[in-house]
Amino acid sequence: MWLPFDNPKKMDYSVLKRSSFPAFAYIRVLSGDTESIVFLENERIVGAWHLDLNTLEENNGHTAMEKIEINQDSLIEVYEADEDLFKTLIELNDESKLSIPIEAEIILNEMFPDVSSREELLKKYRIQVPGDEAIERLINDYKS
Repeated sequence: MWLPFDNPKKMDYSVLKRSSFPAFAYIRVLSGDTESIVFLENERIVGAWHLDLNTLEENNGHTAMEKIEINQDSLIEVYEADEDLFKTLIELNDESKLSIPIEAEIILNEMFPDVSSREELLKKYRIQVPGDEAIERLINDYKS
């Protein structure tokens, strides 16, 4: 895998949003013991690469897309490139090309729920927060 990591035009460590996607970019994801690269062209994933750092198993293309895991502890870097540099990167990493491009929304929809507040998150997962009375009852039951 050959990529210019030394001088990115843009780095974004926050949760990805549609507005985070430049026209030509690659996203580097460091998650636990894995490293992944996703190539984006006009909001479409055109290539992917995945490396398991424990086994040094490398995957490319659609197989890599299946193995990419992004969670709250993942470090995400978005590297913007101009069209010429991007085409060169794709040529140099030809084995990572996808046979059919995938909408980049898959990263947002499947891996990043769009939840902006605690209440929305609790509602989404149907978590009920106990009230003060319920907590007092639990403490009294525990003490007795």
